[in-house]
Amino acid sequence: MLFNTIDFVVFFIVFLTLIQVIKNRNFHHLFLLLASYFFFYYSSNYLIILLIFTTIWDFYFGNMIYGSKSQRTKKLILAVSLAGNLGLLGFFKYADFAITQFNFLGNQFNLNTHIPMLNLALPIAISFYTFHSITYTVGIYRGQLTPVKSFTEYAIFVAFFPQLVAGPILRAKEFLPQLREKMDSLKVGTRLRQIIITESNLKIGITMMALGFLKKMFFADNMAPLANEVFT
Repeated sequence: MLFNTIDFVVFFIVFLTLIQVIKNRNFHHLFLLLASYFFFYYSSNYLIILLIFTTIWDFYFGNMIYGSKSQRTKKLILAVSLAGNLGLLGFFKYADFAITQFNFLGNQFNLNTHIPMLNLALPIAISFYTFHSITYTVGIYRGQLTPVKSFTEYAIFVAFFPQLVAGPILRAKEFLPQLREKMDSLKVGTRLRQIIITESNLKIGITMMALGFLKKMFFADNMAPLANEVFT
């Protein structure tokens, strides 16, 4: 679901309408997560499993890092977390390339290697949400933030639909505190922040979105073929 399509416009209008109807701030966050998952599922179907796996993986590894007393153990846990994230990303991005190169080298030495291609489709936004999630565990390891107690809030951070498929990469220490009323870079507050749309921020938001659409449609989309020619 690209941002400059009718599908997204309809989705976004429905989202804004429903978020205003919901008055309970606890349900605001749940609805935001469900909307983000719907947005991703609409484009990726069953590959949403990878997004959910990454979310669960780093949520628990973040708690393990924070709960560990030994710096050496913290480093080991972080290494395992990073290996899982980057291993999954590397598998989908480079498995077929590695097979191609292996077969080529084997044939050069008359080894008759014919490993079949996996023909993997690169999951949408896997690079973005992988590095989103990595900033969380790295931030905890560096002492820049404490783990969130709510899995829903962490899942929102990883799957936040406005930045899921086009970036930029979110930093956990900057995003997570915004879900709570206490704005602190080191600790997440205790009360949920209610999502309120006012006339002023609605105008600012629409203006920024309009400028973004113009930049994408008139500049980025027209320059993309030229860039592809250079880098392919």
